[in-house]
Amino acid sequence: MTTIQTVKANPVPALFYDGGEIDVLWDNHDLAIQWYVTFMGWEVRRKEWWWPDQRVQNGRMTHLGHGTWLNSVMTSQKLPFHYAERGSVDPHLRWCWRTKNLQKVHDHFTENGIRVTDLYLGPDGRQYFDFWATAEGTRLTAREDNTLKSKGFKPSITRIGVRDLREASKWYQEYVGMKVNEDSIEDGFLYMSLSDNFSDTNRAAWMLEQLPSEAYSGIINGPVRPLTLIKKRQDFFDYHQYLRDNGVECGDVGGHLDQGRVLFHFYDMDGNRFNVTHCKPL
Repeated sequence: MTTIQTVKANPVPALFYDGGEIDVLWDNHDLAIQWYVTFMGWEVRRKEWWWPDQRVQNGRMTHLGHGTWLNSVMTSQKLPFHYAERGSVDPHLRWCWRTKNLQKVHDHFTENGIRVTDLYLGPDGRQYFDFWATAEGTRLTAREDNTLKSKGFKPSITRIGVRDLREASKWYQEYVGMKVNEDSIEDGFLYMSLSDNFSDTNRAAWMLEQLPSEAYSGIINGPVRPLTLIKKRQDFFDYHQYLRDNGVECGDVGGHLDQGRVLFHFYDMDGNRFNVTHCKPL
């Protein structure tokens, strides 16, 4: 008698870093475009009057390069994905952008009345500062890179603050499929990575960093949403169900459920929001 062994498929599909969205209030959309063009050197690549969810009354999206979209909706109900908390504590997730001459950029922002932190060393030994973009106070993070040839801000890493680096590392490996690139837990951080949808060779870096003991604990839905992409539609829905079946807190699926773009988010052990999408043309 021959025994046939079957290999159980990995319930976590390949996730690809796919840029991200910045949630902008409807009436501020054009002002936000102007701010990012003026102060970050981004360029308008594409504008769409498009409904990101079948339940919205109206929608706008503007692509500013590097896979970065401004997203605004008008809606009479709270959507499962497209919403953000404002006027509250900032998330422990920092979407970082590389720029050269960090002190000069910091001075320029300060002179123009932009709220900034002091320059500081991250746990990885790099220079950073946080700044709050547009009149809505959307926090982004600048990271020094003097190898850049041009001005402006280029994609960098995503930093995620966690309370237990070792446990968080295991969690992200098990439920997100991240790989450990550099284990520096003794120094308060850990570099992990996912595949990058914009490159066949490079991987997108995510840094887990140790939170201070007094840091806020809980779920935060900020306006900055780095995105990961699942390329097969059924894998997207299966992954959503897998996370729920394993006790991971997830939002409902948003977008266009029958066809087109769909999205959902879930939270790690520390309340950090992670965003997943699949896109099929309408």
